[in-house]
Amino acid sequence: MGELLADNPLLALFLVLAAGTALGSVRVAGVSLGPAGALFAGLAVSAALPDTADAVPMLLGTLGLTLFAYTIGLAGGPSFFSGLARNATIMLLAAAVFAMLAVLAGIAGVLLGLEGADIAGTYAGAVANTPGLAAAVDLTGSNDPVVGYSLAYPFAVVGFVVAITVGLAWSRRAPTAEDRDPPQPATHRTVEVTRADLPPLGELAEWEGERFVFARVRRDGVQRTPSRDLRLQPGDLVVVVGPREPLERLVDELGRATDEDLPLDRTQVDFRRIVLTNARYAGATVAELDLGRFDAVATYVRRGDVDLVARPDLVVELGDRIRVVAPREHIERAAAELGGSEREAVLAPPVGFSLGLLVGLALGLVPIPLPGLTLELGTAAAPLLVGLVLGRLGRTGPVVWQLPYATNQALRQLGVLLFLATVGLSSGPDLAGALTTPRGALLLALGAAITTTAAVALLLLGRRLGLGGARLAGTLAGGQNQPALLTFASDRTDGDDRVSAAYALLFPPTFVVKILAAQVLAGL
Repeated sequence: MGELLADNPLLALFLVLAAGTALGSVRVAGVSLGPAGALFAGLAVSAALPDTADAVPMLLGTLGLTLFAYTIGLAGGPSFFSGLARNATIMLLAAAVFAMLAVLAGIAGVLLGLEGADIAGTYAGAVANTPGLAAAVDLTGSNDPVVGYSLAYPFAVVGFVVAITVGLAWSRRAPTAEDRDPPQPATHRTVEVTRADLPPLGELAEWEGERFVFARVRRDGVQRTPSRDLRLQPGDLVVVVGPREPLERLVDELGRATDEDLPLDRTQVDFRRIVLTNARYAGATVAELDLGRFDAVATYVRRGDVDLVARPDLVVELGDRIRVVAPREHIERAAAELGGSEREAVLAPPVGFSLGLLVGLALGLVPIPLPGLTLELGTAAAPLLVGLVLGRLGRTGPVVWQLPYATNQALRQLGVLLFLATVGLSSGPDLAGALTTPRGALLLALGAAITTTAAVALLLLGRRLGLGGARLAGTLAGGQNQPALLTFASDRTDGDDRVSAAYALLFPPTFVVKILAAQVLAGL
């Protein structure tokens, strides 16, 4: 069997991918290994069948890692830069935590008599940073870092599951201001206006510091989409979209809620979910879509499984499904302008995608001189940074950088699976040998210590900064760069959007710091 797989590398690779994805989908206490299942499946196969250890070329794993990092950057660019000014403190402090952990890991590893490759791999596993492992493997030219990574990784997930659970329980017992005033899910109401002295809708759209969208108005039996300068009059019926509790207060300000549901009346004003595929609007805001030229209003933007209120400053992405309300005679024109092509919603713009990866890989080769050491951003950190910038730009002239949401997710998943399966296949025999020696016990203990310290530090930091339970859970998941933890935290907070927002902010800075730290440790 080993010879068969060694002679047929694609067969070996997809055996590992099939077993790994099955293993990764098993959920225990609400959490799963996710893509890391491919790593452990590869380790098991190559440990049992040593002939397969070098079956799959590492270039394939490097390609997967580059895809993974670049697509994360593209997806996170808009939210990362928009939240940079408001969240700089937590981002810098979280990055500092992982930099300091690397220093402590290096000191502890040297005192324990471990090699730099062992320390770097254990650090990467303890902080769940797969690209850090890749950087250490590249720098050392061996698979030794994989052993420490494989031993430390399981506790890296379990330890942070415990930390998220503790953080949420802590917030319930001692709630912060965020916990006492959580954001409300968006909904809509049809309101019968009774007041005669109301300001224009442009002012009401930002009433009491909240953001609302006015979708349609019926006056004297005629429906239309409202402009920002329209003043409501007694007897008007108006549909308003916004956060639930503030919306109820706005209803009382305008008049009273009515059981008549205007969105169900499509005789004069229609609505449709239109998929955004027009590359002109990659990286644009809702306001920049300029739907007013069609007498149209955007009410919701659906991204993945989440509905976002279509605020004027919301940055849209290719593949978003935008709910547009417009007069029946204009709805087709609005749909044509936004694109509306299901086929194009899953296609990657080939020029922008290839050029972006080229720039990222070239940047990764640029040496960074440090005292006694020269580092490179490599095939993970550099594509991530380039992806962040290009994801925020959206497009440059005729070149479109953004990827449709579904395509980005698919490439990201494929990339990380390819890398982990390849690394696992090449390292099984080394791991099997380490498990029977004192070295394995030392690596396991060091990894557990790093993970525990990271979790405690982020918990205390989050509470010190007054983060509520949802943001604290997202901070822990994002700081650990672990999608499985994001899923766990989202499940435990009933899908609170603040979890994913905090995750997206913390992921890039900690991701880069960990990669650079792993390279420094590997050089010890």
